[in-house]
Amino acid sequence: MDSRCESPAVRVTQQRRGEAKPDPHKLPIELKVALDALYGHYEKTFALWEKEQVGVPPVFIVVCNNTTNSEAVRDYIAGFTWTDDEDRETVKQGHFELFRNYDDHDQRLEKPRTILIDSAALESGAEIDSGFREAHATEIEAFRRERASRGQGVEDVSDAEILREVMNTVGQAGRLGGQVRCVVSVSMLTEGWDANNVTHIMGLRAFGSRLICEQVIGRALRRLSYDVSPDPDPVTGQHLFRTEYADIMGIDGLNFADQPKPAAPQKPWSCPRFAGHSGSCGLSCDEVAWRAHLQP
Repeated sequence: MDSRCESPAVRVTQQRRGEAKPDPHKLPIELKVALDALYGHYEKTFALWEKEQVGVPPVFIVVCNNTTNSEAVRDYIAGFTWTDDEDRETVKQGHFELFRNYDDHDQRLEKPRTILIDSAALESGAEIDSGFREAHATEIEAFRRERASRGQGVEDVSDAEILREVMNTVGQAGRLGGQVRCVVSVSMLTEGWDANNVTHIMGLRAFGSRLICEQVIGRALRRLSYDVSPDPDPVTGQHLFRTEYADIMGIDGLNFADQPKPAAPQKPWSCPRFAGHSGSCGLSCDEVAWRAHLQP
């Protein structure tokens, strides 16, 4: 097994100092073909989840090699604004309809379907505008009250804090990140991210170790449901968890020996959410701090 996990055949060039940002519509043809192929499968998964009324959309992750290329990939996927020589602003629609951040009238969607997650974006809050704040007023107020309950102040939250909360609540219906369908990242999702509705991952960078491969693939291995199958396993005779799949492209180095099994979409498991102080729950662990999830 090769310990160096690398995206096969896809190379996105590094930006040299002083060069203009890459044109999103001039990405390498190998990259476009790979994205088209995986997105085609995502469309089927999305339609199936809609039919089964899962309640949250499946999530497609793209892991890039640097922030410059991540912006180009995000713009190619979701759309972007372009200013010509006469200072006229034009919207270039994203290549994938389900991931577009602009409607058919070239207006930015109030609740974006695709977000860019990297250190620069998180610090600047660049994805947040007044329309986003207005569309998410209820969720932002719930987030503000939650912060206050943890003793973090009642002042208005910053754009960077809101964007972090969007990232942290992907896959949670009714929260800031509940509507997100695509996440473009550089290296922010290797660990400590608990979204359980990731179904597709595209690797567009070299992964220097098997551990990093496992961490990235692990983003898609959190179970959506913990309901056991009504039919016993033919080998063990036990009622096991139902099969859940993720489709991953561009991350080599790991082998899975099991054979394909039917896997119908499942609704998210209703996980208990703790609120209040540990004393009211009869807990004696001084080191445990529960995070309250206040409903909007």
